Amino acid sequence: MGRYILRRLISAIPVLLGITVIVFAIMALIPGDPATAILGSYATPENVAKLNRDLGLDAPAWQRYFIWLGNMLTGDFGTSFSLNRPVLDEVLERFNGTLILAGTSFVLCSIFGVMAGVLSAANQYGWADRAITFAVLLGISIPSFFLGMMMILVFAVNLRWFPVSGMWPIYGDRDIWALIDHLTLPAIALAVVATGVIARLARSAMLEVLRQDFIRTARAKGVHERGVIWRHALRAAMVSIIPVLGIQAGFVLSGAVYIEIVFQWPGVGRMLVDAILTRDLLLVQGGVVFVAACYVLFNIVVDVAQSLLDPRIKT
Repeated sequence: MGRYILRRLISAIPVLLGITVIVFAIMALIPGDPATAILGSYATPENVAKLNRDLGLDAPAWQRYFIWLGNMLTGDFGTSFSLNRPVLDEVLERFNGTLILAGTSFVLCSIFGVMAGVLSAANQYGWADRAITFAVLLGISIPSFFLGMMMILVFAVNLRWFPVSGMWPIYGDRDIWALIDHLTLPAIALAVVATGVIARLARSAMLEVLRQDFIRTARAKGVHERGVIWRHALRAAMVSIIPVLGIQAGFVLSGAVYIEIVFQWPGVGRMLVDAILTRDLLLVQGGVVFVAACYVLFNIVVDVAQSLLDPRIKT
């Protein structure tokens, strides 16, 4: 297992290097001058030229890339132009909010998606299967940002059950209950689509397992149907379900950008949108690379979990 984890970590290095190249190239191709955007009304030719020299923006692109990559490998992600603070400090501070939102949504979609898929497969062609299939198709068809806006209109504006936006109340205590109150709507809106995808694929994996010989053997031995479904079939199906969870983790993490904008949630997604609008290159590059590294690391964890369930994967 140790050698397998080491191989996966080594294989992640070229992936991360490729991400840095792509992110840097995209930001370099964006039209406009960052110095002009930073200076605003003070963007005289002299001031623009001076700021480009101070920030190193007048150097060739390849040279700027290797300087940025070298600094990042030492833990220096640079300093944000617009915020005048270290990029890594800003990203870590904002990532806490994204981690709470995306983590909660991922837990919700994993639990409810797997449960829905198992129940649907166990009652194939029954009323439960039809109801779950209809709900899943409906959930997949609704964009997360549109669902979030509708939830704000119904549950926050009309019914006033939940806050409209934000992570904490403007006035009052910032305790766990206040956080849950603000987290409920954005977490559900972000989890709906991923729940539908997981449920569909979990149903397919369970149906395939339920047709195998060892399930018929378990039933022939008199094992209760509930034990057959949840103890035998689900464990075998998890080998196929776990990679889907890893893919949906990336969807939830990327989809958090839309939800953070809709609900004004103080996370990395909202930070990146603001940084793009202000042409804060280092903040955008550092934020994207950090989030990508977290996603690659999570996929390694998913692969390790899958290999524990199916040792053949390590060979």
